[in-house]
Amino acid sequence: MVKAGLRNSYLLLLFIIFSFILSESIIIGNDFIADATDMMLSGQEIYFSDFITPLLCMIVLGTLSAYLKSIFGKYYSSMVQRDVRISLGKHLLKLPFSYFDEKGAGSIITRLISDIEEMGRFFSEILPNFLINIITVMTATIYLIQMDTMLIVILFASYPIMLVVADKLSKKLAELTKKLRTHMDERTEKAYDAIQGIVVGRSYNLYELHKQKIDNVIDNIVSQACKSTRISSLGWVLKNVITTIPVIFCYLFALYEITQGRITVGEMLAFTVILNRILYPIGDIVFCANDIREVGVSLKRIQEIYNQQKETTGGNIHNIPENTKTTSVIEWKNIDFYYNRSKERYILNGMSFSIEKGEQIAFVGGSGEGKTTIFKLLCGFYKKNNGQYILFGHSFENWNLEMARNCFSVVSQNVFLFPETIKQNVAYGKENATDEEIIEACKNANIHNFIISLPEGYETIVGERGVRLSGGQRQRISIARAFLKNSPILLLDEPTSSVDTKAEKKIQEAIERISEGKTVIIIAHRLSTVKNAKRIYVVSGGKIVEMGNHEELLEKHGIYAEMYAKG
Repeated sequence: MVKAGLRNSYLLLLFIIFSFILSESIIIGNDFIADATDMMLSGQEIYFSDFITPLLCMIVLGTLSAYLKSIFGKYYSSMVQRDVRISLGKHLLKLPFSYFDEKGAGSIITRLISDIEEMGRFFSEILPNFLINIITVMTATIYLIQMDTMLIVILFASYPIMLVVADKLSKKLAELTKKLRTHMDERTEKAYDAIQGIVVGRSYNLYELHKQKIDNVIDNIVSQACKSTRISSLGWVLKNVITTIPVIFCYLFALYEITQGRITVGEMLAFTVILNRILYPIGDIVFCANDIREVGVSLKRIQEIYNQQKETTGGNIHNIPENTKTTSVIEWKNIDFYYNRSKERYILNGMSFSIEKGEQIAFVGGSGEGKTTIFKLLCGFYKKNNGQYILFGHSFENWNLEMARNCFSVVSQNVFLFPETIKQNVAYGKENATDEEIIEACKNANIHNFIISLPEGYETIVGERGVRLSGGQRQRISIARAFLKNSPILLLDEPTSSVDTKAEKKIQEAIERISEGKTVIIIAHRLSTVKNAKRIYVVSGGKIVEMGNHEELLEKHGIYAEMYAKG
């Protein structure tokens, strides 16, 4: 945020310059009127042409300055918001997978939308108004000091009291704003869950339950907002009361100074105009702490994202070594892993295994035993806590992380498609893929004939998360994407577990094609899908407790045999 502000500081400087010119033009014009008034009251002969011309010049200068001030102020706000959104988006894309896993979509979305809007309010309203008020008060104060020093002393006498009141109110408002933002995160999360889970929600008649959850969060938001409004309103009333008292004394003192001959009637008139001009800016400067502290909550929430360490890029290995003597593709030695939120429980505990080039191996086990975590560590989404992970003969830490991930193609049971065209979703598998390559990948994935039967063919929009397609169709598009990526290692997270028999057959045929010449690693829930695996690892309690092919494991009459018997 600081960089964005500095990068566009020339716009802020222009805003300050034209604000100063505006303020000076008003004071100079005011001087012309005061002089004309005094000359008239003293009986001197005056010519309006002597005053009208310079007064009109000041009006034109002031109007032009006000316009340019407004333009550069808004430009500054817009440019800072744009730069922050761009840099924040880039930074988010580089954050570790664990950050998104822990924070949740609701909190991140709220920060990207609501908190940045609040930041925009700071740069478009609060900061410009604060600077305008400072410039206005400074120029007017210099003018009034030249007129009568005691007027300024009386005017500012009560402002220490205002500072104390503003400080207490702003602290309370900041606390309420922080709670309000937390409730907004929760509201976004609940709404997001309700939309994403609409099929489940309607199937189980959960409408009222979801509505009640969202209503409760909204009630909390309204409650916090009402408290904040009451305190803000109290601050506004106190500001006006405290500001008005010294003004009354100033007017009385100015009248006294006229009677003593120390200031003229024209100067009194000028004083009245200037006093009205700086009356509210002085109060706004003092109570600006309220707005700054409120917006400061959003700025801190945005800064929290910037403070997150980016995912490390890794080492210098960018390609699979062609001259490696080992045929080993993956080797794990005593790998330990736990999530930060559950340090007391190891998800993987001393896990060791090796996979040779061209092998098809499988991991099986009960729910929560760590199978999916293995995939996350293989792709570098999380880092192991202990042990050694070797990929194509080199420690994983020595690999460039992006290049290491290029070694893997993932086909998951939970397919994610972007709300774009079929062509665009398949093309994510390879940068600058040609139409011919995309079509060939879709043919291999058994989805081409279906695509060309659609009215818009490959330009068909798939909808949010591919909602306009069936589960089997989404799965085959993801397989086409994996075909296009053509990585040496294929990770299959039970891709046929949530489709019907007809779709399963087509998917299985596509997987057999994509598996040719590849090292294949399968997470299996249906044990019937791993019968042909060269080696099966049975995972329990974060460890590999059994190992062998299908027949060997059945003969052991252990966990695998028990799982297979249960179907």
